[in-house]
Amino acid sequence: MNPCVLIIDRDQRSNEHLRGLLHPRFDVIVAATMNEADIFVRRMKFELILVDFEIFKESDAALNASIMQHQTTARIGLISTPDTEHYLPFLLKWRCFHVLPKLPFYNARDVLLFVENILEPSNAFGLARYLSDEADWSRERIANRSDKNRIIEDAVNYFASCEYEIHELYDVRLIIEEAINNALYHAFRDEQGGEKYRPDTFETLAIGEEMWMEYGSDATTIGFSATDNRGDLSPEVIINKLARQYNKEGLFDESGRGLYLARVFSSQIIFNIEKKKRTQIVCLFYEKRLNIPKPFSINFIDA
Repeated sequence: MNPCVLIIDRDQRSNEHLRGLLHPRFDVIVAATMNEADIFVRRMKFELILVDFEIFKESDAALNASIMQHQTTARIGLISTPDTEHYLPFLLKWRCFHVLPKLPFYNARDVLLFVENILEPSNAFGLARYLSDEADWSRERIANRSDKNRIIEDAVNYFASCEYEIHELYDVRLIIEEAINNALYHAFRDEQGGEKYRPDTFETLAIGEEMWMEYGSDATTIGFSATDNRGDLSPEVIINKLARQYNKEGLFDESGRGLYLARVFSSQIIFNIEKKKRTQIVCLFYEKRLNIPKPFSINFIDA
């Protein structure tokens, strides 16, 4: 039996477009209002509910709660206007970590990956998932300072080989360094719970500590990922740090700067977390650096 998806959106054209992309892999039911959705949730079981932000926000709180009460195991995703950052404060309130921007036309593969990752977050890990089968990509382990410096240079040179200009490579280098530094200097902790490594003193990871870097490309996408084997980053921390930067609260500090810059300069950033096991940040850059609205995804596996 196919997973069942409920789409709640008054935009009929968008609904039918999404339904066409998701079918036949998913059984898709469409509702134009929360009242109509309430009828479906009382008689069917859904694995995923995709709801338009404005409808959810405007609807009666008791009705929203009733729908969620009937679908306690369903995962929730928002459909938004292109400015997904506007919704960050609401994501924590609703425990929703996925936002799909509303577009005139969706890319079928992107939508399927977005939905599949929500339903099976364990499959969201790895750069190769976001590239074609013919992609060229590498995976390297970072064990010490020398590895870190060499792999950053290798990754930047790889982007250069994909015809990135000098000014673009500056941005790429910045977010690669930020992604690696975030994992290296924030993931690993000492016995007192403090940050174990510092930029000026780090030399080598201890036994049992691991970091990995991937980078690669296919005909339309180039990207990289940075992974640690701690899994201590939480969705709440990610959202709060991004919200601080977007709301200009973090103008004079560096808290969340790396995450913010990675989202600004990339075409899409995907956060994958398996609690207490691994954290991964995937940054993707589309062909010709297309300026299209960006989905927001935190694929989270609880312990």
